[in-house]
Amino acid sequence: MISSRNRLILIGFVALAYLSPALRYWREKDTLAGRKFVETPSTNRFDVVPDFKTEIITADPSVASMHVASLCEMPDGKLCATWYGGSHEGARDVCIYGSTRGPAEGKSWSIPQVLVSRASAAQELQRPIKKIGNAMVFADPAGKLRLIYVTVSIGGWSTSSLNLKTSRDGGQTWLPSRRLILSPFFNLSELVKNKACALSDGSWAVPIYHECLAKFPEILWINESPAGELAWSKTRLFGGRSALQPALVPLDSQNAIALCRDCSSMKKIQLTRSADAGQNWSHPQSVALPNPDSGLDALRLSDGRILLAFNDSSTGRENLRLALSADGGMTWSRCATLEAELGSEFSYPYLIQGRNGRIHLVYTWKRKAIKHAAFNVEWLNVQPKETLTPLGGPPPGALSAALDPEFKGERLADRDHSL
Repeated sequence: MISSRNRLILIGFVALAYLSPALRYWREKDTLAGRKFVETPSTNRFDVVPDFKTEIITADPSVASMHVASLCEMPDGKLCATWYGGSHEGARDVCIYGSTRGPAEGKSWSIPQVLVSRASAAQELQRPIKKIGNAMVFADPAGKLRLIYVTVSIGGWSTSSLNLKTSRDGGQTWLPSRRLILSPFFNLSELVKNKACALSDGSWAVPIYHECLAKFPEILWINESPAGELAWSKTRLFGGRSALQPALVPLDSQNAIALCRDCSSMKKIQLTRSADAGQNWSHPQSVALPNPDSGLDALRLSDGRILLAFNDSSTGRENLRLALSADGGMTWSRCATLEAELGSEFSYPYLIQGRNGRIHLVYTWKRKAIKHAAFNVEWLNVQPKETLTPLGGPPPGALSAALDPEFKGERLADRDHSL
């Protein structure tokens, strides 16, 4: 039984522990009030000829399982992709890999290099590392690459931490990892999946999520001073137990939506809105598209529409599909089936649009490889559209037709070409 005196001492220690993070939070809150999202330049210019190509980035037989790809474009047009691979998810031999591809047509992906191993993470972070998980890479206008990745020292993913590595030479070399302290006590259960969004002051909004006891989406705010000092903080989009892995989509300098994976019984993509550059968010609502408790991604195209990549099912990851919204996420139109095969997995899509307007998508292909699809806006425009009402769903038989092994129509993923 704790005495009154010891209880007061304990409360005092807790208050002191939270004082510094609380002060930092309120200072960051004041700073956030002046930030804006960097808007995607709008354009109605399209290529004349529709173009769609796919390729396998890597299919190394020595790495049995690959998952959770990310992608960014550097200022010179070069692409950088990351993913993790090993004998299976959560295995001690899992490493984070990276590969780059030149901007010129016909260039191939470089031989994958290990960016982080369990041993290197333990050495750099000066703490025991049990396993490595999701990673996400992004580039600033100066070409500096940042890699945010997940480590676990004890337990499962719900006890994970986030870490940051930086490359100043386009990914050729990397500085040692830094652990991101996002809470004053255990600093547990912070994970990352989707891409960062640039802010007007040079900082970044990184969608992250929490999944210990409760599950909810968050934003990690990262800022670098002119002297090179990094500062970070986090805010929560909303609470609950059913939404995670947000895909953050700025619509303009102030307005944004976040589309979330759903782990509830609804099995619908969850959507929330912000009108103040991500400081505050609405209560989430489900949209017309299903979600089988799996990752998704979305982005605002240069023509103003929102492109979504998702598993079009409430039960599994056997297909990968695209959808478009022309009204800020109010209504959606399915527009292309990229993959569909019974018993297989096509998951965790990651979307970007390059400076030349070309759209790039990377995703897990059967857990055996990472696949890259590249296409232009004109290709999207010629795809048949199926418009849904806000509370609608897939028409009867539409999904079963896409997954039917006897299906006679053309699947877009069958048009594999070398990039």
